[in-house]
This record gives sequence, structure tokens and C-alpha cells, in this order.
Amino acid sequence: MNFSDPWGLLLVEASILVSLVVILFFVRRTLRMAPPKKARGLTQSRKSLETNLERINQLLKESESLTQDFTNNLAEKREIIKKLMESLDEKIRGLNLVLEKIEGKIPPQGPVAKGKEGNGPVVEMALAGCGVSDIARRLGLSQEEVRLILDLRKITAG
Repeated sequence: MNFSDPWGLLLVEASILVSLVVILFFVRRTLRMAPPKKARGLTQSRKSLETNLERINQLLKESESLTQDFTNNLAEKREIIKKLMESLDEKIRGLNLVLEKIEGKIPPQGPVAKGKEGNGPVVEMALAGCGVSDIARRLGLSQEEVRLILDLRKITAG
């Protein structure tokens, strides 16, 4: 389990809270089922009962404190998760814009015509900033063919 993960930490905190509640119910049940003591030990019985009640009250206060801490931690985790989700959404929107720009510069894939006109998409993609491997992949050509076309373009343009 990864304790840096908010959900892992939440799981640990929840298990601690459940354990405390189970212990509390067990103590209460044990006190109710305690056999009655003889009359001579009645004052001792009251003292032990008062002591047990004080312990139970103390446990209740501690469990309330832990519950409040747990609730505060949950609220903090929700805020962190909310900020992370907003940040991720913003990054996704930015990446989608970049992808749209890139797709707008690169012509759609289609059958490559041979001859002088077939070199047009290679040159256009190179001018748009695409690399040799990307051009080759998108147009279904080998990288050597793309390099040859670009080299010939440099020679004829020069």
C-alpha cells in the first residue's frame, strides 16, 4: 500500500477509526455482562464502575477527537484531489490544442502519388516541421525515400 497516495492514507485512517469503534463496543458489552458482586463488595463495585465509566468517557472523547481529525483530513484530501483534477483537466485541454495545431499542419494520410507531384506532401510536412521518421510513417514511405526526396528538393531549389 502506498501511504503517499491519498486513498491509501484514507484507508488507513478509516481502519483506525473502525478499530476504535469496535473496541468501544467490546468494552461496553463487557461491562454490561460483568457478574454482580456480593453485597460486601458493593462500594468497590461502584468505584470500579465509576473508574470504568471514566475510562469509557475518556475513550469516547479520544474517538471524537480522532473522528474530527479524520474528517479534517478527508476535507483536505478532497481539496487536494480537486486541485489535481483541475490541473490535469487544464493540461489535457492544452495538449488537445497542441494536437489540433499539429494535425492542422500535417496533411491527412492518403494514397501517395508517384512522380513529381508525389513529393509535395513530403516537402509540405518537412516545411511544417515534421521529422523524417514522422513523415515516413504517416505517408507509408521508408526513411531513405523521404531523405532522398528532401535532398533532391534542396539540390533543385538551390
